[in-house]
Amino acid sequence: MKDELPLNDAVGLLRELTTPYGIRASRSSVANYAAIFARDAIMAGLAGVASGNEPVAAGLCRTLEHLRLLQGAQGQIASNFRIEADGSTHVSFGTLAPRFDSATWYLVGVAAACQHGLARFDDYRESVTRVIALLDGIEYNGRHLLYVPAGGNWADEYPFDGYILYDQVLRAWGLRQLAAVAGEMTWADKASAIGSTISARFWPDGNWQYGGPRRLPVAAISPVRTDEHIDVAACALLALSDIAPTRTTSILDALHERHLAPGTLPPAFSPVIREGDSDWAPLARYHLHGFRNRPHEYHNGGIWPVWVGWLALAYARHGRTADAARLYDLTARHLTKCPHFDFEEYFHGETGAALGTTGMAYSATGFVFLDLAKRAATLELPWTR
Repeated sequence: MKDELPLNDAVGLLRELTTPYGIRASRSSVANYAAIFARDAIMAGLAGVASGNEPVAAGLCRTLEHLRLLQGAQGQIASNFRIEADGSTHVSFGTLAPRFDSATWYLVGVAAACQHGLARFDDYRESVTRVIALLDGIEYNGRHLLYVPAGGNWADEYPFDGYILYDQVLRAWGLRQLAAVAGEMTWADKASAIGSTISARFWPDGNWQYGGPRRLPVAAISPVRTDEHIDVAACALLALSDIAPTRTTSILDALHERHLAPGTLPPAFSPVIREGDSDWAPLARYHLHGFRNRPHEYHNGGIWPVWVGWLALAYARHGRTADAARLYDLTARHLTKCPHFDFEEYFHGETGAALGTTGMAYSATGFVFLDLAKRAATLELPWTR
C-alpha cells in the first residue's frame, strides 16, 4: 500500500496548467479539456490559495479576470473559454444546457480572492452584482431555490434536474462569503434563507427509497419526482460551508458509517444506476461525447478525487481529523491499483482503475485538499468560514 499521495506531482500539474489567461482543465486537448473551465479553474485556484502556492493562486486571479471580461450581457459567467495563439477567443455558456455552476463558483472564487488580498472587491462589485441579480431572476418565484436544467452543472451527463442541491449550496456559500467581503447584509440574509430552505426541503419525511432511514439529503427535487440518489459533491460542500448547520453532523456521520468505517470511498452519485432501473433509459441517451455512464463509471458511481478532497476538508474543518486522514489513506490505497496513474478524472467504483481524461486539474485539486485536510488539526480557512 502506498502511504502517500503524489502531492508534488499534483502541485506540479496545477502549475503546468496555469496560463496567462487562467487554469486549464487538463493537459489533454480531448473534448475541449484544454479550455479554461470556470468551475475546474476556480477549484484549482482555491487549492493554490489554501496551500500557499503563489503561481496557482495567481492563476485563480487570472481566471476570474477573464471570466469577468467575458461575462454575458445578462450577467452570465462562461462555462469555459479558450484563447487561441492568434488571439481569437472561443466562449461557451453551456452546450446541452446552460451551466449555472460557473456563476456560483465565480461568486465563491471572487470572495476567496478578495479575502486573501489577491483581488480588490471594487474591481468585481459590478460583475458580481450582475451575477447575483441574474440568479435572483432565475429563481423567479422568491422561494430561495434555483431550478436547474439537466446538465446544468458539473454532472453534465447525469439525468437529474429541478431544484438540485449542489447548486443551491454553492449559491448560498458564494453570497455569504461575498457579504463578508462587501458588507452587504442583504446577501448574507439571502444566504441564510437559502440555507433554511435547504434544511427544510431536502430531507423529506419518510424512509430513503433505497432502504433504511433518510440520513443524507436528496440530490434534487422537481414537480414530478424526488431524486433520492446521494450526491457526494453536494454533501461535501454543504458540510464544509455549514450553510445548513443543523444538518452538518448528520451528513458527516452518515458518510462515515456508509463509507469510511467499512473502508470504501464515496462515489460521485450512488446507488449506481443499472440497466433495467427506471433511470437507465434517460442516463443512456443523455451524453455529449459518447456514453460514459456505465455502472461504476463517470458520474454513475465513479469515485472522483476532487469530491473526496472536498469531503476531507469538511471533516477537517469540523475537527474530525481521523476521518480526514481515513479518506487520504483510502485514496492512497486506490492508487496501488493504478501503477501508471496520470491524474485521470475518476476511479472505477468497483475495480479502482483510473479512468477518464488524463492530466486533470480536478484530480490534482482533490489531492491537494486531501493533503491539507490530513495535516490540519482543525481547518479554519477564510474561504470556509
